[in-house]
Amino acid sequence: MNQERIIFGSDWVTVKETARGFQYLERKGKDSVAVFLLRRKKLNSQAYEVMIRQQPLCIDNHELHGKLKLYPCPITGGIDQGETPEQAAIREVEEESGFSVQVLPLGRYIVGTQTNEICYLYYADVTKLEPEEAKQDGTYFELISKNEWHDFEYLSQCDYSACQIGYFRLKNVLDLD
Repeated sequence: MNQERIIFGSDWVTVKETARGFQYLERKGKDSVAVFLLRRKKLNSQAYEVMIRQQPLCIDNHELHGKLKLYPCPITGGIDQGETPEQAAIREVEEESGFSVQVLPLGRYIVGTQTNEICYLYYADVTKLEPEEAKQDGTYFELISKNEWHDFEYLSQCDYSACQIGYFRLKNVLDLD
C-alpha cells in the first residue's frame, strides 16, 4: 500500500512524505495571484514605477539587525475557495495596498512541480489613483510588510520568480524598450 505521512500541517499548508521518502508541500487553496501595480513617473511619461511589497518569506524567516528580513515581491496572495483568480487579485490589491482597481491579465506560470501551484499574474496602472487605507489582516506578517515604489527596472533584480516573469511580460505589454 502506498502510504503518505504528514510531517507538518497548518491551516494553509501540509508537508507530506511518500512511502519512498519523497517529501512535498501541499498548499490548501493551492493557486495564487501576483499583481503588479504601476504608475507613470510623470503624467505623460513612458517611464514607470512599480510597487514592491517587502515582506517576510515563510521558509526563510531569519532576522537581520533584530528584525525579520524582508523580501521584494509584487502584491501576492492565495485564491480563496469560490473566488476566481481575478477576484482574488482585486481583493489582495485592496487588502495590501488600499487601491481599488480593475486588473489586466499577464498570464500564469507553474510555481513548482512539487507544490502543483499555479500563479496567475495581473497588473493595473494606478497613475491617477489615490489609495484608501489598506485593509490588513492584522497578522504579524502583514504588520511588518511594507510597500515601496521603485523604478520599473528594479523588477529585473528581484529574486522572486513572479518579479522576473512579470518584468519581461510587462516590458512586452507596455512596449518598453
